[in-house]
Amino acid sequence: MKHLPDHFRACTGRRRYAYAFALGGTLTLTMPPIGFFIAALISVPGFIWLAQGAETKRQSFLTGWAYGGGYFITGLYWISAALFVDIAQWGWVLPLSLIVGPALLALMFYSFIPLLAHHWRHHHTAHTLLFCTIWAAIEWLRGHILTGFPWNLPGYMWQHVLPVAQITAVVGIYGLTLLTLLWAAVPALWSPRRLRLVMIASFIAVLSFGFIRLLPITAVASDQPLVRIVQGNLPQTAKWDKEEQARNLALHTELSDRTTPADIVVWPETAVTQDMILSPDTARFIASQLPPGSVGILGSLRVTGDIQVNPAFHNGLYVLDSDGRVLDSYDKFHLVPFGEYIPFRRYLNMTPIAAGISGIGDFTPGPGPRTLALDGRIPPFSPLICYEVIFPGNVTDKANRPAWLVNFTNDAWYGRSAGPYQHVEISRIRAIEEGLPLVRAANTGISIVVDAYGRTTAQLGLNERGALTTRLPDALPPTLYARWGDTPFAVLLLLTLLIARRFRPRKQISTLQS
Repeated sequence: MKHLPDHFRACTGRRRYAYAFALGGTLTLTMPPIGFFIAALISVPGFIWLAQGAETKRQSFLTGWAYGGGYFITGLYWISAALFVDIAQWGWVLPLSLIVGPALLALMFYSFIPLLAHHWRHHHTAHTLLFCTIWAAIEWLRGHILTGFPWNLPGYMWQHVLPVAQITAVVGIYGLTLLTLLWAAVPALWSPRRLRLVMIASFIAVLSFGFIRLLPITAVASDQPLVRIVQGNLPQTAKWDKEEQARNLALHTELSDRTTPADIVVWPETAVTQDMILSPDTARFIASQLPPGSVGILGSLRVTGDIQVNPAFHNGLYVLDSDGRVLDSYDKFHLVPFGEYIPFRRYLNMTPIAAGISGIGDFTPGPGPRTLALDGRIPPFSPLICYEVIFPGNVTDKANRPAWLVNFTNDAWYGRSAGPYQHVEISRIRAIEEGLPLVRAANTGISIVVDAYGRTTAQLGLNERGALTTRLPDALPPTLYARWGDTPFAVLLLLTLLIARRFRPRKQISTLQS
């Protein structure tokens, strides 16, 4: 172990970048569904040691790019699974989604981590602390630039250690990401010994905080509404097939089971593939199959505007009561680039892929996030469609706090890959951050109900068909993160930066300032 840092720092040429790529792939092992967080103790220090051995800025840049390429190519492979739903039409996209897209993501973000820390590389302790600070800041930028894509942040590796995840109620997932990187970097902190002890003590403190926070195991109040989640498990090839629509609708109404009590019935994303306002017979049929007195929160296609001339299509939902009245609606506000709209379409139409994207229409975003109150018929909730749930601090209306979160999704595109597992664990962290229970309805799974601490109270597994009925867990008072957002994370960044500066020799600081 003593000679390992020198081995990494001495790597040159292609071996350096091969090591970086492999270390990035190793970090993927920490993500769901594997969650082998011990791998971070190899991946993160190895990345730091390679960066410390980079003699030029170009080497630093390429080292970061190679590491990010290994991480994103292996961690986001599941996106390409969606193309196999119709590989004859979309096979040409496979190299773009499997290699080019992740490589661009690495180029935009991870290539700058070692580059920005390059001047501090000779003083290893200061460099390690600065490196982790820059990495965490880059992850925050990844979650915000160009609509953001904060998927597989390093802080999500704690899926099997829920007590550690409790700190997100204070510092959010970005704060936990910074702490995780610092803990993983301990092997790179050879001196001073007291700094390593501080890092280990901070992990023990966070773990203890989590155990204490999870101590109260309270039964759900009997007056909380009964929620029924319907998981139809429809293959993507059948979901939009017009010949299958009536059968799919009948399946969802059968699973809604009007013969047994429920206060709220939740259907997944676009379970209804036609607008219920434009198809009132469909709305009346669904309402007649809901449990009496219940409210259906139904993922649905929505169409607004001039239907004949210029219709606007929305990935949305309707709230329907058992008497057939539409009580409210919601439209997804954070659309998926290249999935629900084509960014920079005007310019892409001048490229060779113009013909390929010509058949892809654009959904229209709605306002959001929103709280749907329904005049007190059910507790007010914040709807989140598909990947809207991955954005920390942007899942509730701050001026009108809901009592619970509802995530509607369709992960059928991704089969039995890592994607659905990663998605559900990301959702769990939103519940902890906000101190709100979360109900998740997924077409093919994983449908889940978690309490405000992120504990699972009910679940339907991947590729299962069925319905689950459970009482809605109680909400907590607003967490520190719900009130302050990413401010605690910013404070942690500043504190780590100041400590890094403390360990940088004064002579080098003076030289840098001059």
